[in-house]
This record gives sequence, C-alpha cells and structure tokens, in this order.
Amino acid sequence: MYPMPALMGKWIAPLQRTNQFVVERVEQWTALRMDSLRAYVDLGVAQFKVALKVTDPHGLHEVADSQCAVLSFVGHRMLDDGWMLAKWSADGHRQADRLARQNLLGLLFG
Repeated sequence: MYPMPALMGKWIAPLQRTNQFVVERVEQWTALRMDSLRAYVDLGVAQFKVALKVTDPHGLHEVADSQCAVLSFVGHRMLDDGWMLAKWSADGHRQADRLARQNLLGLLFG
C-alpha cells in the first residue's frame, strides 16, 4: 500500500499533463476561430467600404456583380474552415487517446 504523499505524487504528473493538453487545445481552437473571424470581418469591412462608394446605378450594378465573387469566397472559406476544424478535432482525439494511455500506464505500472 502506498503512503498518502506517494499516492498523491502519482496523480499529480498525469493531472499536469492533462491540464497542459487541455490548455494547448483551447489555445489552438481560439487561434483557429480568431483567424476565421478576422477574415470574415475584414471581408465585411471591405464590402461596406465598396458599398459606400456607390454614387450611381452603374456603380451599384458593379457592386452587385462583385457579390457573386464574395459569396464564392465565403463559401470556399467556410469549407476550408470546416475541414481545418475536422482535422484539428481528429488530431485532438488522437492526442487525447495517447495521453490517456500514457497516464493510465503511468498510474498502473509507474
């Protein structure tokens, strides 16, 4: 039977590794989402600036035509963001599984 301090010591390292993993994953997720948000905000601001410059029907027609390109960009960006998030999620699952195995083996045989 382990004395209480030794037992607590066995649990501290796995908890620290798990907490570090969670913090890293949250930081990565935040960076991914902020990058996407920044791209969408920049696009929105650019479109607003273009719309403010419309002074005649011809300019309005050009802005309306350019919206097709903008919608195409947004659609592709959303697909890219989805794939990036899916890859991030799968990678996180693999890392969490590896960490859980490492922690369990350390607790059982360490």
